[in-house]
Amino acid sequence: MARIIKFNEIADYCEDQFNKLLNVTVLEADSRLKQASPVDTGRLRVSWAIGQNAAPYAGAPAGSASYPAPSNPLRIGYEKEKIGNIYSVHNNLPYAEPVLMGSNLPRSWQGRWRSKGNQIEVGYPLVIAKDMKDFIQANATIIGRQS
Repeated sequence: MARIIKFNEIADYCEDQFNKLLNVTVLEADSRLKQASPVDTGRLRVSWAIGQNAAPYAGAPAGSASYPAPSNPLRIGYEKEKIGNIYSVHNNLPYAEPVLMGSNLPRSWQGRWRSKGNQIEVGYPLVIAKDMKDFIQANATIIGRQS
């Protein structure tokens, strides 16, 4: 049976639906980036953070990383995603970009990381970003049907 929404409640209903979709999308992107991060000490993996309208987190201090990555997202400066803001899942460690994107890597790495027997291509954050489009479309449908 279809849900009945009063005319004066349409805006609130739509905002709630968008907030649900935004929340699952941001958390999924954070989770995928953490899961795909190569692990040596674990510092790179635990240094992923979610920023609202900014990316101020410098990353986990050396020697403070724990493996595996924490399952709870590290939100910087806010508690819950809301439509109208810009969210970034970022890693500001000085070595994050070379490791993740494959620039200035030692020759011995040959442009790839090995993780649990699998090859992980450098540049995986770009692949995850592209995959999130399908995730958003699928979850928009799911959230729409649940409400």
